[in-house]
Amino acid sequence: MTQQKEDIDEVTGDLNHKKEQVPEELVPSLGQLTTALRAVEDPGTSPQEREGVIRTAQALSSTLDVIADPETPQPLRGQLTELVKQVTAALDTANQSGTSPGQRRTVTLVAERSASVLHMIADRGTPQGLRAQLSGTVNNVTTAVTRDRHARTLKLAKSMTASLAIISDPNTPDKERKELAETTHEASSSLENQGDSDEQTERMKKKQEEAASAQDLPDEPLPKAAEACTNAVFDSVSDDTLNRDLKSVVPAKWKTEGVNDFWKSDESGDDSLDVLVQLLNEESVNARLKIRRLIPKLADTVPASELFETLATPGLHCLRAALQLDQDSGVKSGSWVKMAKEKE
Repeated sequence: MTQQKEDIDEVTGDLNHKKEQVPEELVPSLGQLTTALRAVEDPGTSPQEREGVIRTAQALSSTLDVIADPETPQPLRGQLTELVKQVTAALDTANQSGTSPGQRRTVTLVAERSASVLHMIADRGTPQGLRAQLSGTVNNVTTAVTRDRHARTLKLAKSMTASLAIISDPNTPDKERKELAETTHEASSSLENQGDSDEQTERMKKKQEEAASAQDLPDEPLPKAAEACTNAVFDSVSDDTLNRDLKSVVPAKWKTEGVNDFWKSDESGDDSLDVLVQLLNEESVNARLKIRRLIPKLADTVPASELFETLATPGLHCLRAALQLDQDSGVKSGSWVKMAKEKE
């Protein structure tokens, strides 16, 4: 919490300073942003949600620098101004009363992934067609979650922002980036008319896998792959699901008290991860979990057919971890092993 508090203070200071530099129409959005940052200082806020709000605000603050730059062309400045307002409105939705913890977590992830692609939209080297598609997708998904918090809308929006994460990955090849941007924009355009979106969504998911698979599996040792994989799952999967699926691998105290937030993991030797969680009683605790027991459970939680629509390119770390476990120990991690071998 100490580091997060420092991050909140720093980005809040940046935003307050930039109020004098940005168009007047953005001042209310900056107020919403600082309110969101102060709201997650509440000790009852999960560390992961707090981290998501911080990262969103940091990405938006960087975008404000481009907006304030007198060298930025006026059409691009106007485009970025509208996107900052829309992402901020989505983040504000997450803080509204009546929003469940699960809804709040998904909306925050949608806002974070949307904000993370703004640097590509702001880059004057980005082709105009790609910029328009990315801008349209951010507009469509943030508008959808601001207006509608039904489970289907949130699930689709989260999947579409996984595309944004894949597109903004510098290792994604240009051809696959372009195709994924096109199909994702098409799918996001039908968010308001959900009955017609199934076919477009399936095309998008296929392009997500093609774009992610165009990269090689990361060349990294098991602990590093397992850490990146676990953190991606913790970021993208609900805590209710993780509580259910990880029951057999977590300490007894976690099962007794209940986990409010599976926050993050760090390498801990050659065969374990140090996993940090927040319990329902708001106590932060950690424990070493064996990688050979944890990764197969995560593979059950996110099957290979849903890997990239859920985790985006960090799913490649999961495939590397599964392949290493299979080759080194004969430990099978569900459908991840088969997919990993196909991509090796």
